[in-house]
Amino acid sequence: MATLRFVIRKFAESVRIFGVAGTFGRIISFTRSGRLTALFTSRRATLLSTVTDENKNILASFYPGSSVRPAPALMPPRVLIVAEMSIPQCKKYRVTQKAELLRGIGIEAAVVDWTHFDRARTLLQTHSIVIFYRVPAVPEAILLIKEAKRLGVHTFWEVDDLVFDPEGYLSNKNLETLASADRKGVLEGMKLYREALLLCDEGIASTKALARAMREVTGRNACVVENALDADTLQIAESIRKRLAETTKQPKRTVTIVYGSGTKTHDIDFLTASDALFNVLSQRPNVRLRIIGSLNIEDRFDGFADRIERYPFVSFDRYLELLAEADISIAPLEDSIFNDAKSNIKFLEASVLGVPSVCSPADAFRTAVIDGENGFLAASSAEWEQKLLRLVDQPALRTEMAFQARESVNLAYAPVQIAHRQLVPLIERFRQREQGITRILFANVYFSPQSFGGATVIAEEMARRLAQRDDVEVYVFTSWSNSHASDYDLVRYNAKDATVFAVKVPVVRTRLMDIKDDAMGQVFEGVLEAIKPDVVQLHSVQTLGVTLGSVCKAAGIPYAITLHDAWWLCERQFMVTGEGRYCFQTRIDPAVCAACVPDKTFNQHRTQLVHKALLEADGRISPSAYFKQLYMHNGLRDDQIFVNKNGVKLPSPSFTRKRSDRIRFGYVGGSTPIKGYDLVREAFSALPECGVELIMVDNTLNSGYSSVDAKRMNAHNPVRILPAYTQDTIDEFFSHIDVLLFPSQWKESFGLTVREALLRDIWVIATDSGGAVEDLTDGENGYIIPISPDSTHLRMAMERVIANRAALSAYVNPFKDCIQSFDGQAAELYQYLHSLAQKRSR
Repeated sequence: MATLRFVIRKFAESVRIFGVAGTFGRIISFTRSGRLTALFTSRRATLLSTVTDENKNILASFYPGSSVRPAPALMPPRVLIVAEMSIPQCKKYRVTQKAELLRGIGIEAAVVDWTHFDRARTLLQTHSIVIFYRVPAVPEAILLIKEAKRLGVHTFWEVDDLVFDPEGYLSNKNLETLASADRKGVLEGMKLYREALLLCDEGIASTKALARAMREVTGRNACVVENALDADTLQIAESIRKRLAETTKQPKRTVTIVYGSGTKTHDIDFLTASDALFNVLSQRPNVRLRIIGSLNIEDRFDGFADRIERYPFVSFDRYLELLAEADISIAPLEDSIFNDAKSNIKFLEASVLGVPSVCSPADAFRTAVIDGENGFLAASSAEWEQKLLRLVDQPALRTEMAFQARESVNLAYAPVQIAHRQLVPLIERFRQREQGITRILFANVYFSPQSFGGATVIAEEMARRLAQRDDVEVYVFTSWSNSHASDYDLVRYNAKDATVFAVKVPVVRTRLMDIKDDAMGQVFEGVLEAIKPDVVQLHSVQTLGVTLGSVCKAAGIPYAITLHDAWWLCERQFMVTGEGRYCFQTRIDPAVCAACVPDKTFNQHRTQLVHKALLEADGRISPSAYFKQLYMHNGLRDDQIFVNKNGVKLPSPSFTRKRSDRIRFGYVGGSTPIKGYDLVREAFSALPECGVELIMVDNTLNSGYSSVDAKRMNAHNPVRILPAYTQDTIDEFFSHIDVLLFPSQWKESFGLTVREALLRDIWVIATDSGGAVEDLTDGENGYIIPISPDSTHLRMAMERVIANRAALSAYVNPFKDCIQSFDGQAAELYQYLHSLAQKRSR
């Protein structure tokens, strides 16, 4: 069943990347090439053969092309272990144990199976160091390594034997015992392991000999992190020793020699000690041989069948029990380069259980064993026989040597020892984060390059300006659209001088998920853990949800909410009814809302969630005085809300309005009734031919389609449709209009477009729409008309402008110096957010 699930998942991933036809083509090609042999195991066989020119671009579409700052400069050391997890002993000693050791020295560590491609790619975004343990250079793994490079994540490739070195590996005669298909698979796999090692920045080895071999292959650094006695092993060993001490009362008449065979490839190693063992069994009738695991022994041992115990592969706990019950442990290894690179796990496990060992003098054993004191080293059959007999015949020697072995390994291989001696020096060089910096995280539903709406403009401008300060680092949490990505996948990139973390929002979602999304909260929690911001601003979080605030609170990070619209008060966000009418409530009445919303029960639940988040926030920011008053009418105090008026991009010094014989009315609100699109269409169409023109911005043109049809307006005067302007093209747009139409049908929180026009001496006709008209003086720099579905008010204001067209040519807004700039807003915002961060530090 596990294999079937794996194949189904890999097939689905391949279809997502290459399509159905491409996937089946690759399966056929892969099968014909013979590469479908068990490269690692059948469960690990991949459907993707090689990264060709044909599919390289498709595969790369998973990732944005922008480079980013080095990860260690952005976040404290955090280690991701992308690992081969199918071999229990390797998983325990090289994966689980390493994560435990890292956490023991205060380093956050995460582990993921290398075949879980999407999960691994997402975790890469929030880690500064990645260790690829025993990962082959198949296409998906190559992409993960390349993604780590793009992210500035330091890459290590780790292994605990010579699988990357053909010359060294072929010195292992155990390979000759494998079936030809298995042997071919191993040799093919070695090429992929070697390629993966070469792709990474450094190596990590379990022994000094293995590290030397890595350096010879790559010409780069390779660190040694030995196997240790992790907490799990120590706890199990202590429990077994206590139990045996209580049950073993009488002196033992027999002496049991134990050999643990980890895999099917240890037959040749056992031959190193087989003559000695045969002689010992022959000379000492009280000696028994216990074999744990798969091992083929010579027929001559059949005569001792009644004294040879065979156990199949067992659980780790059971393995330690069987080992602890024995009197002598052996670790024979053939003399080869391959075995010199092997670790000394067998010696560690026996020693911590209080069992003395006889070992071959491979490199790692020579490091740990002091011959004759805490164990024996045996290089020949004669030495094996001599030293085994000494231990068999001298119970006191066994006891003393076992004591010395246990003392030595507890001293040298305790978790704290390995961690501080070998991991700390490795990790400390990645503490590159600058100190004395205020780290600010913005959350906004959209962010460059996916820019949409005025709130996003503000978020981007604030991020860019604050990031330019020497004492500030800016991060952004936002949404991400990518047809190749899975729900909640995360990607990190740079935009507007900020480090952006973008999460893939599910397309299929419930109404509640726009308010409270626990999965989104988990992704956000991972970002918080990665960057550890000093303060968070939840700017525009519809779709992202209020869970972000709960996560901040749980982490003890102060956060401020921006009250940039009525989303925190009203399910309809802009307080516009289903009939498209503004409801004109000041204090929100649930009874009134019950008759307006689709589901009053859901609305009650929603109101409770957002109100709780609103009250729990450490700060609240209003973009206008009007909206501060609105929220004060709904339960907040004056001292709980800070007014930070939105800024506007100042016109360039060379900005001038292009003259025209026509009066050019501009409208930028899009084709939505709430922004007054229908009123503009009706009012302009009602004007006779009178030397005017309407310039309408259709922001959907930027997405490849149009939502505005000028021909259907039946206007008597020209109508032009333009794509949305950007902050870079804003002057060009406003230089071609004389009057801005802003007939919004709700009480806006600010009105960015109004200020952009006023700063450029553009006359404004606007409804009495709350914060939008705070910088508008009726009759001085524009006309204020009532919010109404009747287009007559707008048409009459336009006619007033037409009647006074001569005044437009020389018009200068007398109040534009009162309008906030982006720089002014950023300065105020920094002071406010910095004060919240300071409260936390105190």
